[in-house]
Amino acid sequence: MSSPHRSAARIQIGTSLRRMREELDLPREHAAEVLDCTVTKIGNIETAVSGVKYAELEKLLDLYRADEATRDDLLGLNTDANRRRRRSKRGGVIVPWLRRILDVEASATEVLYSSFELVPAVLQTESYARALMTAVGLTEEALEKNLELRLGRRALLTDRQPPLKLWAVIAEPALRAGIGGPEVMREQLGHLLAMTERENVVVQVMPRGAGAHALTGTTLTLFRLPEGLPSLIGVDMPYGDNFVDNPAQVEKTIRWFDFTRTKALGVEESRELLIRITEETR
Repeated sequence: MSSPHRSAARIQIGTSLRRMREELDLPREHAAEVLDCTVTKIGNIETAVSGVKYAELEKLLDLYRADEATRDDLLGLNTDANRRRRRSKRGGVIVPWLRRILDVEASATEVLYSSFELVPAVLQTESYARALMTAVGLTEEALEKNLELRLGRRALLTDRQPPLKLWAVIAEPALRAGIGGPEVMREQLGHLLAMTERENVVVQVMPRGAGAHALTGTTLTLFRLPEGLPSLIGVDMPYGDNFVDNPAQVEKTIRWFDFTRTKALGVEESRELLIRITEETR
């Protein structure tokens, strides 16, 4: 059986390769010709059924005209997945791990989210996301490109068919955090309220004073993936998500999430609190 780290890496590589191929409108047959392999193998790589050799990955990245930062990120991830460490270059306008998170998210059918500090990326307004990115030092072109990429995630909830299902538990302090100032937070809270009117979006608020729960202090995302792929847990870190796919850990995390949402306010109570916090944000 593949190790959890290896499988998580394969999923990230596969979803990124599929996204790049589809952006160029290339059929799998074209990629198969380049690798001199079957179309089935290309499909297996994209769905993480099998891994990809370093030389094969290089050829695919050449075919898909990947930029230097993406090449270095995926080649380094692939090498690390095979337990052979490789020095990683730095640089590039787009933060590579952010691109990989989006590729995994775009493949997901459902996302479970819990955070004490942040609104999930797919629900962030431009001003809120800009404030967060500015706080970590992004400026000028890098800021604008990464902001565009993050805001593109919102379309998964509204434009994709079928749309991504989201169940988010957000702690009350995150809604009172003052990120970007009162105007930014009011806009963000208003957007949250509007999105809760969609059938595919559920937002619950963990009120102050609710006490401890298994996910206290953790920003965590669980991605449910299609096509027989294992679910992935993304634990938010300053330099990207740490993905875990160990079945026992995934199952435990689902139980933790279920317990967490039972401690949170119900959907209507959460909307009422969101409205009240919005009115109090001055």
